Amino acid sequence: METKIADNYLLFEGSKYFRRGAHLVNPGGYGQKRNPLGSAPYLEVQNKIKNENLVGYFNYRTTIKIDWSKSSQGEVDAGGEFKFLGLGVKAVDTASYEKAKSAKLQLMSLAINEGPLQRLLNESADGARKYLADEGGDGRIASELLVCVSAELAEHFSTSASISVALNAAGNSLSLTAKGGAQGSQTIEYEPGVTFAYRLHQVTKWNKDKTRVDEMKVDWFNG
Repeated sequence: METKIADNYLLFEGSKYFRRGAHLVNPGGYGQKRNPLGSAPYLEVQNKIKNENLVGYFNYRTTIKIDWSKSSQGEVDAGGEFKFLGLGVKAVDTASYEKAKSAKLQLMSLAINEGPLQRLLNESADGARKYLADEGGDGRIASELLVCVSAELAEHFSTSASISVALNAAGNSLSLTAKGGAQGSQTIEYEPGVTFAYRLHQVTKWNKDKTRVDEMKVDWFNG
Protein backbone atom coordinates (compact mmCIF):
# COMPACT_ATOMS: atom_id res chain seq x y z
CA MET A 1 0.00 0.00 0.00
CA GLU A 2 1.05 3.57 -0.66
CA THR A 3 2.71 5.62 2.07
CA LYS A 4 2.41 9.36 1.58
CA ILE A 5 2.95 12.49 3.63
CA ALA A 6 0.44 15.29 3.12
CA ASP A 7 0.25 18.67 4.84
CA ASN A 8 -2.17 17.55 7.58
CA TYR A 9 -1.98 13.74 7.54
CA LEU A 10 0.25 10.74 6.81
CA LEU A 11 -1.16 7.82 4.82
CA PHE A 12 0.10 4.37 5.83
CA GLU A 13 -1.49 0.94 5.31
CA GLY A 14 -4.66 2.58 3.99
CA SER A 15 -5.21 4.75 7.09
CA LYS A 16 -4.50 8.42 7.74
CA TYR A 17 -2.59 9.59 10.81
CA PHE A 18 -2.97 13.11 12.19
CA ARG A 19 -0.09 15.54 11.67
CA ARG A 20 -1.35 18.86 12.97
CA GLY A 21 0.08 19.59 16.40
CA ALA A 22 2.12 16.37 16.37
CA HIS A 23 5.11 17.95 18.10
CA LEU A 24 2.91 18.54 21.17
CA VAL A 25 1.72 14.91 21.40
CA ASN A 26 3.77 12.64 23.66
CA PRO A 27 3.26 9.00 24.71
CA GLY A 28 0.11 8.80 26.82
CA GLY A 29 -1.07 12.25 25.75
CA TYR A 30 -4.80 12.95 25.93
CA GLY A 31 -7.15 15.86 25.39
CA GLN A 32 -9.93 17.17 23.19
CA LYS A 33 -10.18 16.48 19.47
CA ARG A 34 -10.64 19.82 17.76
CA ASN A 35 -12.18 20.04 14.29
CA PRO A 36 -12.25 23.75 13.43
CA LEU A 37 -14.17 24.89 10.35
CA GLY A 38 -11.84 25.29 7.40
CA SER A 39 -8.88 23.70 9.17
CA ALA A 40 -7.55 20.21 9.84
CA PRO A 41 -8.62 18.26 12.95
CA TYR A 42 -6.08 17.76 15.70
CA LEU A 43 -5.62 16.76 19.33
CA GLU A 44 -5.57 19.68 21.75
CA VAL A 45 -3.42 18.11 24.45
CA GLN A 46 -4.50 18.65 28.05
CA ASN A 47 -2.19 16.26 29.89
CA LYS A 48 -0.46 12.89 29.65
CA ILE A 49 -0.37 9.62 31.54
CA LYS A 50 2.62 9.37 33.88
CA ASN A 51 5.64 7.67 32.34
CA GLU A 52 5.87 5.05 35.07
CA ASN A 53 2.38 3.87 34.16
CA LEU A 54 3.28 3.49 30.46
CA VAL A 55 6.06 0.96 30.97
CA GLY A 56 4.97 -2.41 29.66
CA TYR A 57 2.18 -0.88 27.59
CA PHE A 58 3.87 1.39 25.05
CA ASN A 59 5.84 -0.72 22.56
CA TYR A 60 7.77 -0.56 19.33
CA ARG A 61 5.53 -1.65 16.45
CA THR A 62 7.35 -1.25 13.13
CA THR A 63 9.51 0.96 10.96
CA ILE A 64 8.11 2.67 7.88
CA LYS A 65 10.19 3.43 4.81
CA ILE A 66 9.37 6.83 3.34
CA ASP A 67 9.87 7.93 -0.26
CA TRP A 68 10.02 11.64 0.46
CA SER A 69 9.97 12.48 -3.25
CA LYS A 70 6.31 11.36 -3.41
CA SER A 71 5.40 14.37 -1.30
CA SER A 72 6.09 18.02 -2.05
CA GLN A 73 8.26 20.27 0.06
CA GLY A 74 5.16 22.30 0.97
CA GLU A 75 3.36 19.20 2.26
CA VAL A 76 6.25 17.93 4.38
CA ASP A 77 7.29 21.32 5.73
CA ALA A 78 3.72 22.45 6.45
CA GLY A 79 4.35 22.19 10.19
CA GLY A 80 7.85 23.69 10.01
CA GLU A 81 11.09 21.90 10.85
CA PHE A 82 10.66 18.61 12.68
CA LYS A 83 12.90 16.60 14.96
CA PHE A 84 14.45 13.19 14.36
CA LEU A 85 16.45 10.65 16.33
CA GLY A 86 19.74 9.14 15.19
CA LEU A 87 21.85 6.09 15.97
CA GLY A 88 24.41 6.45 18.73
CA VAL A 89 23.40 10.00 19.72
CA LYS A 90 21.32 11.10 22.68
CA ALA A 91 20.27 14.51 21.39
CA VAL A 92 17.60 15.06 18.77
CA ASP A 93 18.31 16.94 15.55
CA THR A 94 16.07 19.02 13.31
CA ALA A 95 15.19 18.26 9.71
CA SER A 96 13.32 19.71 6.77
CA TYR A 97 12.07 18.20 3.52
CA GLU A 98 15.44 18.45 1.78
CA LYS A 99 17.36 16.99 4.69
CA ALA A 100 14.83 14.17 5.15
CA LYS A 101 15.10 13.30 1.46
CA SER A 102 18.90 13.39 1.27
CA ALA A 103 19.39 11.49 4.53
CA LYS A 104 16.64 8.96 3.69
CA LEU A 105 14.99 9.41 7.06
CA GLN A 106 12.33 6.88 8.02
CA LEU A 107 9.52 6.64 10.56
CA MET A 108 9.29 4.38 13.60
CA SER A 109 5.94 3.44 15.12
CA LEU A 110 5.36 3.19 18.88
CA ALA A 111 1.91 2.03 19.92
CA ILE A 112 -0.43 0.76 22.60
CA ASN A 113 -2.85 -1.89 21.36
CA GLU A 114 -6.53 -1.35 22.08
CA GLY A 115 -6.90 -4.04 24.74
CA PRO A 116 -3.89 -2.95 26.81
CA LEU A 117 -4.91 0.70 26.38
CA GLN A 118 -8.33 -0.03 27.86
CA ARG A 119 -6.70 -1.93 30.73
CA LEU A 120 -4.25 0.93 31.32
CA LEU A 121 -7.08 3.45 31.60
CA ASN A 122 -9.05 1.23 33.97
CA GLU A 123 -6.21 0.15 36.22
CA SER A 124 -3.46 2.79 36.26
CA ALA A 125 -4.46 6.05 34.57
CA ASP A 126 -7.17 7.50 36.80
CA GLY A 127 -6.58 11.09 35.68
CA ALA A 128 -6.83 10.25 31.98
CA ARG A 129 -9.93 8.11 32.51
CA LYS A 130 -11.70 10.84 34.49
CA TYR A 131 -10.82 13.45 31.88
CA LEU A 132 -12.19 11.32 29.04
CA ALA A 133 -15.36 10.61 31.02
CA ASP A 134 -15.92 14.32 31.72
CA GLU A 135 -15.01 15.45 28.19
CA GLY A 136 -17.52 13.15 26.51
CA GLY A 137 -17.60 12.55 22.76
CA ASP A 138 -14.65 14.79 21.93
CA GLY A 139 -12.21 13.17 24.37
CA ARG A 140 -9.29 11.35 22.75
CA ILE A 141 -6.02 9.66 23.72
CA ALA A 142 -2.97 9.15 21.51
CA SER A 143 -2.49 5.42 20.98
CA GLU A 144 0.20 5.36 18.28
CA LEU A 145 3.01 7.81 17.56
CA LEU A 146 5.21 7.96 14.47
CA VAL A 147 8.71 9.24 15.12
CA CYS A 148 11.19 10.38 12.46
CA VAL A 149 14.50 8.49 12.72
CA SER A 150 17.68 8.01 10.72
CA ALA A 151 17.85 5.09 8.30
CA GLU A 152 20.54 3.45 10.48
CA LEU A 153 18.43 3.66 13.63
CA ALA A 154 15.34 2.36 11.81
CA GLU A 155 17.29 -0.63 10.50
CA HIS A 156 18.70 -1.41 13.95
CA PHE A 157 15.27 -1.45 15.59
CA SER A 158 13.66 -3.46 12.78
CA THR A 159 16.36 -6.18 12.91
CA SER A 160 17.03 -6.39 16.66
CA ALA A 161 16.37 -9.61 18.51
CA SER A 162 14.81 -7.86 21.48
CA ILE A 163 13.27 -4.46 22.13
CA SER A 164 12.27 -3.20 25.57
CA VAL A 165 10.63 -0.03 26.85
CA ALA A 166 11.67 1.39 30.20
CA LEU A 167 12.17 4.63 32.11
CA ASN A 168 15.44 6.47 31.97
CA ALA A 169 17.38 7.12 35.19
CA ALA A 170 15.79 10.52 35.74
CA GLY A 171 12.31 9.19 35.21
CA ASN A 172 11.36 12.12 32.99
CA SER A 173 11.01 10.36 29.64
CA LEU A 174 10.49 6.95 28.11
CA SER A 175 13.53 5.08 26.86
CA LEU A 176 13.56 2.36 24.21
CA THR A 177 16.37 -0.18 23.97
CA ALA A 178 17.02 -2.48 21.02
CA LYS A 179 19.53 -5.30 21.57
CA GLY A 180 21.28 -7.48 19.04
CA GLY A 181 22.58 -7.06 15.53
CA ALA A 182 25.73 -5.31 14.37
CA GLN A 183 25.09 -2.23 16.52
CA GLY A 184 24.75 -4.12 19.80
CA SER A 185 22.52 -2.44 22.38
CA GLN A 186 21.18 0.99 21.44
CA THR A 187 18.92 3.16 23.61
CA ILE A 188 16.94 6.19 22.53
CA GLU A 189 14.96 8.59 24.69
CA TYR A 190 11.56 9.76 23.55
CA GLU A 191 11.89 13.49 24.09
CA PRO A 192 9.09 16.05 23.77
CA GLY A 193 8.68 17.37 20.24
CA VAL A 194 9.79 14.33 18.25
CA THR A 195 6.32 13.05 17.25
CA PHE A 196 5.77 13.39 13.48
CA ALA A 197 2.23 11.94 13.24
CA TYR A 198 -0.22 10.18 15.55
CA ARG A 199 -3.30 7.97 15.85
CA LEU A 200 -6.12 8.53 18.33
CA HIS A 201 -8.53 6.33 20.28
CA GLN A 202 -11.84 7.28 21.80
CA VAL A 203 -14.04 5.66 24.42
CA THR A 204 -17.31 4.44 22.89
CA LYS A 205 -18.88 2.72 25.92
CA TRP A 206 -18.64 3.27 29.69
CA ASN A 207 -20.10 1.44 32.65
CA LYS A 208 -23.15 3.01 34.33
CA ASP A 209 -21.32 5.63 36.41
CA LYS A 210 -18.52 6.21 33.87
CA THR A 211 -15.79 4.89 36.16
CA ARG A 212 -14.73 2.08 33.84
CA VAL A 213 -14.05 1.92 30.09
CA ASP A 214 -16.00 -0.93 28.46
CA GLU A 215 -15.26 -0.30 24.78
CA MET A 216 -12.94 1.82 22.64
CA LYS A 217 -12.32 2.40 18.93
CA VAL A 218 -9.60 3.91 16.79
CA ASP A 219 -10.13 7.39 15.37
CA TRP A 220 -8.26 8.14 12.15
CA PHE A 221 -7.82 11.48 10.41
CA ASN A 222 -10.79 11.98 8.09
CA GLY A 223 -10.37 15.54 6.88
